[in-house]
Amino acid sequence: MTQPQKPPKEVVVKLGDVQFVVPPGARVKDAAAAAGIEIPALKVDPATCKGCQMCVKVCETGAISGNKKEPHAIDQSLCIRCGECLARCKTGSIVPA
Repeated sequence: MTQPQKPPKEVVVKLGDVQFVVPPGARVKDAAAAAGIEIPALKVDPATCKGCQMCVKVCETGAISGNKKEPHAIDQSLCIRCGECLARCKTGSIVPA
């Protein structure tokens, strides 16, 4: 027997001192723009990154790399500042560069 799927939830994204809400199904960059926020260049804080690879899975350009259970890194030449990694990171390790 399959369990019923939970409806998608909105995600609150924190970016430095500001935060904004990403509605279910919306793209982070669009939600940020609607809130008057421009996604800056981002980096991974190695002190808090647990290497879960959730950010790697959502990065559409392959800009984020790293071994499982080790801090990751963002290649600025590949990053398009879409912010999807911000919404996926559970430890708040994606921060402005």
